[in-house]
Amino acid sequence: MSHTIQILVGVSILVSTVVIAAIFWWVGSRTQPQQDYKSVTERGYRLRREYFWGLLIVSILLFGVGIYSFPYPQIVESRVTGKPFVVKVMSSQFMFDMSETEVPRGWVRFDVMANDVNHGFGIYKDGWLIAQTQAMPDYVNRLYVNFTEPGKYEVWCLEYCGLAHHIMMTEFEVK
Repeated sequence: MSHTIQILVGVSILVSTVVIAAIFWWVGSRTQPQQDYKSVTERGYRLRREYFWGLLIVSILLFGVGIYSFPYPQIVESRVTGKPFVVKVMSSQFMFDMSETEVPRGWVRFDVMANDVNHGFGIYKDGWLIAQTQAMPDYVNRLYVNFTEPGKYEVWCLEYCGLAHHIMMTEFEVK
């Protein structure tokens, strides 16, 4: 029985090899001598150069127009009306220690830092990301948020910080 299977496998391999060789021979016999593609490549390189320079100019223009709407701290600070409510946040594996768990409506400034590794500080309301910043050791990131809706807000770590990263969260309430 096994001898018959070996013969069938051997014959099928031989037939497959002959078919593949015939396909290669057929493709090889149909090829034509290489033609001069200089005119095609010159046009292609010209189009590629024009596309590159056009894309570069459009990118620079869009960057120039959009840079003024970036949320840099000095721009955000100039928009804050009145003195913001300040919450100090210390992040560590695998918890957030917030100086306040109740904040008023209006402008709130979160002073966020970490005492071990980088963490993310993402504020969520009803599953939607409201604001976020990085929590880094030896550096305070200031995050300004204008809360207009009262309710419970969740804070989740958005930077992988270790094995228990997925449970690093806390809550606060806007009154």
